[in-house]
Amino acid sequence: MKQRFTVGTTLVLASISGVCAAGGIETPELGVMAMGRGGAWLARADDALSAHFNPAAMSRNPSSAHVGAHLMFRSHCFERLGPGGQAVSPGQGLNSAPGEVCADVPPFPNPQLGATYHFARRWAVGLAVVGPHKHGTANWPAVVKYENAFGVQEADHPAASRYLMLDDEGLAVFPTLSASFAILPNLSIGAGFIWGVAKFEFSNMAVAVSTPLDSAQLDIKSTISGFDGFMPGFVASAAWAPIRRLELAAWYRFIDAIKSDVDLFAQANYFNQGRVDEEAINDPANQTRLEDAGSFRFALPMEARLALRYKHPRGFQKSQAFAGKHGEFARDAMSEDLFDLELDLSWANNSAVQAVEITMQEGIRINGTPGFVPPDASIARKWRDVAGVRVGGEFVAIPDLIAVRAGGFFESKGVDDKYLSVDFHQGAKWGMAAGATLRLANFDISAGYSHTFFGALDNGGDGAVHGLSGDGTTGFRTTQVINGGRANAGLDEVALGATVHY
Repeated sequence: MKQRFTVGTTLVLASISGVCAAGGIETPELGVMAMGRGGAWLARADDALSAHFNPAAMSRNPSSAHVGAHLMFRSHCFERLGPGGQAVSPGQGLNSAPGEVCADVPPFPNPQLGATYHFARRWAVGLAVVGPHKHGTANWPAVVKYENAFGVQEADHPAASRYLMLDDEGLAVFPTLSASFAILPNLSIGAGFIWGVAKFEFSNMAVAVSTPLDSAQLDIKSTISGFDGFMPGFVASAAWAPIRRLELAAWYRFIDAIKSDVDLFAQANYFNQGRVDEEAINDPANQTRLEDAGSFRFALPMEARLALRYKHPRGFQKSQAFAGKHGEFARDAMSEDLFDLELDLSWANNSAVQAVEITMQEGIRINGTPGFVPPDASIARKWRDVAGVRVGGEFVAIPDLIAVRAGGFFESKGVDDKYLSVDFHQGAKWGMAAGATLRLANFDISAGYSHTFFGALDNGGDGAVHGLSGDGTTGFRTTQVINGGRANAGLDEVALGATVHY
């Protein structure tokens, strides 16, 4: 299947955050049940999303179908600073930008679907359709209003964040078809095939000619839109209960990199005296379009988890009929347990992302400027592996009726501050969550809330990322660093889901 992007000269600075969130790029955790436990759900894994997040669990669970969604409220801000921690002027004699710039991130509904079928005593199959645990759209302003020394608001001027990001929209799904086999009543294995699909569009600014400082009249807006119809991957897991009250689980996920041919679209002479010059950017003489202009690759980090769960059975409580029909090969925690506690440890190979890799044809002139498209347009990311811990549990207040849960998580920092960016926030993450389930016959209705704190990334103006330029005399890079400063973020989520057991 042919895959294609439209790409501007800043192509590798543009975000792929809406589509590539995998491994330690995500914030814990997807799924209303898992989220309400702070992500400590790997060993528990008792709804149909287990087809993706722990396929081994399917053969110990009754058949079920699940639909759920998270409503995500994300904040993300960036304050650009230059050497010595000084604010950065956009050039053209304009004053420096006034403090931080924040993205407009609309509330994003992140849905999940799944179904499993325990068709024989030892066998089960399942299908889950999930996306990355990430917002779908973020719009960073091209211009912001400045205030003069008297506190009077002046006209719009170029935003200091424009070289990192302008518009970021993405949609991705990871359908996963899985099977599970119970070797023993207390030992099962499972695996699934992932067919990832992604569509996205994003834009930011580059410069036509390199200058010692920002010069907005040289800015070029670049837009990338793309579709990758086949990102293959797989999940594999094992679940073992060595004694009645203790469960262990292990899980691994791999998804292939996003790879594609690229198309080129650039709009030169974007600003005029600090304002968007619509006449100039819509002039065909200032536009550059070229199909099959190069190639693109971005790695998706693999991830692994281990889990330890203690469950406290509720005496001789009888299991539900939908679980009892499978005998010793299935159980239902909301009927049979009083409470449980779980500890999950995670690792993500984020160091696989050392750069966003872009190679372009040589000699492509950027219309309306004296510049050329960089033959090597890759930009360093320098991410590093991240480790995480999740702790959570559930208390069944009334068997087969009401259960409540809570948990928290921590994930280590995934990048040196010198390489901060505004597509993914790779600072340390920690958070807390709570949730509840109401059971009506064989229907479970669940709700949850989670808040994620992000550790600020702050290099004091001493960044390490240079923007792309059409100027070969400077290696097709800007002279100045474009990511000096401070980035911070926050995330609130509410989730609702329903599961039917059969």
